[in-house]
Amino acid sequence: MKKIISILLAVMLFASVMVIPADAAVSSATIEKAVQWAIDTADDDSHGYSQANRWGNPDYDCASFVISAFRSVGFELKNAVHCGNMKQPFINEGFEWIPNTEIDLSTSKYLKRGDILLNTRSHTEIYIGDNMQVGAHQGTYDDYDLNDPGDSTGKEICPVKYNNWSNWEGILRYKAEDPIDIGDDFYATIINNSTGMAVTNDSDENCEKRNTTIRSISGASNQIWHFEKRENGTYKISSVFNGLCLDVTKSGTTAGTNVGVYFSNDKPAQQWNVYGEEGMYRLKPMCNELALDIASGNADGTNVRMGTDNNATTQYFSINKLSAPQATYVECAPGTSFTKTTLWWNMTPYTDSYELCIYTKDEMGREKVYSTMSGLKDTYAQLELPAGEYKAVVYTKNCVGSTKSLNEAVFTVEKGSGYDIGDVDLSGDISVLDVTEIQLYISSQNDLNFGQIDLADTDKDGVVTIMDATQIQLFIARIIDSL
Repeated sequence: MKKIISILLAVMLFASVMVIPADAAVSSATIEKAVQWAIDTADDDSHGYSQANRWGNPDYDCASFVISAFRSVGFELKNAVHCGNMKQPFINEGFEWIPNTEIDLSTSKYLKRGDILLNTRSHTEIYIGDNMQVGAHQGTYDDYDLNDPGDSTGKEICPVKYNNWSNWEGILRYKAEDPIDIGDDFYATIINNSTGMAVTNDSDENCEKRNTTIRSISGASNQIWHFEKRENGTYKISSVFNGLCLDVTKSGTTAGTNVGVYFSNDKPAQQWNVYGEEGMYRLKPMCNELALDIASGNADGTNVRMGTDNNATTQYFSINKLSAPQATYVECAPGTSFTKTTLWWNMTPYTDSYELCIYTKDEMGREKVYSTMSGLKDTYAQLELPAGEYKAVVYTKNCVGSTKSLNEAVFTVEKGSGYDIGDVDLSGDISVLDVTEIQLYISSQNDLNFGQIDLADTDKDGVVTIMDATQIQLFIARIIDSL
């Protein structure tokens, strides 16, 4: 099996051929599928070069190979048979002819993935990006003369470095499609198809270091983007993390221009059109003719930049719309009125924060909210609770909404035991130190837990006052017999 040189995006081919009307719009993704068919066929050694069996049974020559690639995705290309007559059928179905007098074909610099290289007198191939082309070439003498089926050399149909040995007369290029509508207002991740990594806002909470990279998918808010469609059909794409917008640095117009994030200004550098189809989108700003791209590499921190719009695999992205985060599951280790109760829950993806709600019941047995802890980043909480029956619910939250936990943790906080009424400092003795604890608490100079409050409330009126301190003093002085 031959090895394809370059990173290739795997796509599914149509199970059956659907003829595309001449006036129908075709996305870049459709052209990409034709390119992928050509690459996959070249990688299959059962297909070689032949003129006698040139329509895939099992071999091809240069023209039948190119024509078959585009017919595989629905182009009819009526009457296209060989290099000499294939140009007009392609033009009839939306391709434009760009002669070599208008484009420099000595280099691949101006070519786009999917361009058809053509010399009407002799040869044709498909440009596949990364300075590579693919086509059916005449094989060894025996292969060609005897029409041996298949590719015995690995070079009869294969990708090769771009060259102009055939003196290309020009190229057939599918005309640019219109931008598409993918919704009005939604949140999504932007995943680079060639790496499977997420476009990430690398700036901090202070909106400094305003750069974008691709990183392993984490579900963090700096990988979540808010898409808002403007009246002109373009999208403002802002980061949920700190509100900064996807921005072409200084509105640059050359390949390699950095793409970062910047404060919203509605300038063309922040107005993005989306092209393609679901799972294979390309993003282009209003400020230039370039496409969103990534630098060479697939490591965390690989830079996001602008690239020449040439249908390179690195220019395809998936825009995955988000819903509310997944529900979590909450568990509890109840404490007592003297010790803290601990609650914890599992982490869920695409969650910005958690909200812990504690419920209890009033005197009439009706449920009421005891406390709410919002904006939690950790997946646990510890809190002091008075003795009683409780229920805990955790809500997972993100920019889209919130989701209630899969369960409700019902638990009991016991009153605790082992201490006498009046032993506020938990020393085991009732002394003037307990009076001091109450005085400091009343004057807000220290805190008491709920168990200590129960011990300090000697007159059982539900509040700790100076009267409770006085009761303890009377007990110490043996003026009263008990508390």
